[in-house]
Amino acid sequence: MPQSGSPTPDIQDAFRAHPELHDICGKVLGAVSQAGLSNRVYRLETERGAFFLRLPRAETAGMVDRDDEAGNISRAAGLGVALKPLFCEPAAGILLTRAVETISAAPDAVATRLGDVLGRLHASKAVFRGKLDPDRVIQSQKSTLAEDGCAGADVALLDRVLQMLEPHERPDHDRVAVPSHGDPSPGNCLMASDRLWLIDWEYSAMADPAWDLAYASLEHAFSVAEEGRFLKAYRHRAGDRLCPSTRDLEIMKAKCDVVSALWGLEQLRQESDKTDFLAFAHARRDRALATARRITG
Repeated sequence: MPQSGSPTPDIQDAFRAHPELHDICGKVLGAVSQAGLSNRVYRLETERGAFFLRLPRAETAGMVDRDDEAGNISRAAGLGVALKPLFCEPAAGILLTRAVETISAAPDAVATRLGDVLGRLHASKAVFRGKLDPDRVIQSQKSTLAEDGCAGADVALLDRVLQMLEPHERPDHDRVAVPSHGDPSPGNCLMASDRLWLIDWEYSAMADPAWDLAYASLEHAFSVAEEGRFLKAYRHRAGDRLCPSTRDLEIMKAKCDVVSALWGLEQLRQESDKTDFLAFAHARRDRALATARRITG
């Protein structure tokens, strides 16, 4: 773990602007930066214990509906799958929760715990704010890229993936929407001794259950056996009705990779380290194309 240092200027600014943070935490004794792409996240050591403080990055302003996020986190915390917010200010994008002590776990254990957590969330009948539709997400991403006239060749290949998938998709009236996390990637899963917690609910919404399942399997790089344990734990909690068929899950995996590839291409417009994002986008693009070819035979 990185060595704890003095509170950074952005932490100090947040505590000055929001005295409630001091009321909850007391004096900040040290802060350790945590991994995060869309936010600045710190583990705070304070007079009153350890906390996680989430501060937004300026470049993501306006990209997340913080009011929807706040409502969804409260619902998820009530289900025992999210850390309870101790301070939440949607207008400023600030979130404070208690910190949890994490443990290292084997991939099999992560797969089983994550399947159980997503099953509990999806079967809860909670109603989340917002709707996550991969097709609408993709169209929005493509429109953003088209404004700059960039990444034309890559977008054309991704369009080819979507065209290949279209004849194999279920009609809209056959789909259900469940409360979904939206991004159950490894960085958003905290493995504690007694449970797995989901953090970073920025993309939470009502969505096809296949979205969370596909994204989890892809981003955790589950093996065939691990994915089997993951889906078994999910079915145990959510039942067969909510668990997608193998074909539907593969279709959603391809769409998730299209979304991720377009996200990587979007980062090229903002970040200086373009090589890494380009490699990320191309890896997801190629995997989406391979999945689509496998589906279509």
